[in-house]
Amino acid sequence: MTTIDIHCHLATPASRPPVEAYVKPEHEPYDYFMGQDSKDHNKIMFPAIIDRLTIAEARIEDMDRMGVDIQGLATFVSEYFYSVPGEAGAESARIQNDNLAAIAADRPDRFVAMGATVPLQDVDLAIAELDRAVDELGFKGLQIGGTIDGHNLDEPRFRPFWAAVEAKGVPVILHPSGYPESQRFGDYFLTNCIGNPLETMVAATRMIFSGLFEEHPGIKLVLLHGGGYLPFYSSRADHTWEVRPETRVAIPDHPPSYYMKRLFYDTMVFQPLYLRHLIEVVGVDRVMLGTDFPFDMSETDPLALIQATEGLTDEDRSAISGGNAARVFSLS
Repeated sequence: MTTIDIHCHLATPASRPPVEAYVKPEHEPYDYFMGQDSKDHNKIMFPAIIDRLTIAEARIEDMDRMGVDIQGLATFVSEYFYSVPGEAGAESARIQNDNLAAIAADRPDRFVAMGATVPLQDVDLAIAELDRAVDELGFKGLQIGGTIDGHNLDEPRFRPFWAAVEAKGVPVILHPSGYPESQRFGDYFLTNCIGNPLETMVAATRMIFSGLFEEHPGIKLVLLHGGGYLPFYSSRADHTWEVRPETRVAIPDHPPSYYMKRLFYDTMVFQPLYLRHLIEVVGVDRVMLGTDFPFDMSETDPLALIQATEGLTDEDRSAISGGNAARVFSLS
């Protein structure tokens, strides 16, 4: 069994110069709303992980300790740069994607280029980088944020992007960089503790109710952090759909949970009880190992989490640990 981690970040410091003139603190809600105590702790945390965040070889020892054979490399979410002009964002994205692709090509036994970034503030440029990343660099998927410079992913402006993704047949990993309206999240590291999973839930719920997955049923959307809160309160979404006619305009035939079962999720829920519930809601074939490496919020023993989850067969555990990822990302 080959174990595959679909939730890993690798930063590319060289991608920042093209966008430095345009980036402002308020453009990055994760950091902008973070309290000073959390910012102070990050000054300790980031130096401790910087080698593993930026140098691929520095993470192999940790991979071996966790029992991870292959990491699916994706961009660092603080390097989306959706607020800058499209051309600057496209240049930064190209630098990031070139870096990740080169690392994966150099060590194909341990890494795969899984989450290319694209400048979604300009949909045409995003589609062009999608084509380049997949067709020329060999990326197996994309990684995007939950909102794009204040715009929701279900808005009509992004429909051409989703159509291109569907036609290309590659998965899209959704990983937020905080929640845009986090005025109450400054204390207690709530910008991450609550903000990231909340952003995932809001983005995915909007996409479901908008009819995006009816229009483009071939989209392979991967939700990290176990889908945020989405699958853990699916019954409320279904009840809303049943009693509120305005929620059925774009999806008249199926409740929200129907679409949740067509998405994909990682195992980043920290507790076997919650992983068991996620699997019961969406199905074992929709769940893949993820760690959020190399951050302090990561899962450090993902195989133990899967092993401790009750009701799984050996075949189920093998699928979650690597088989599902190999299938979804076309790695075999």
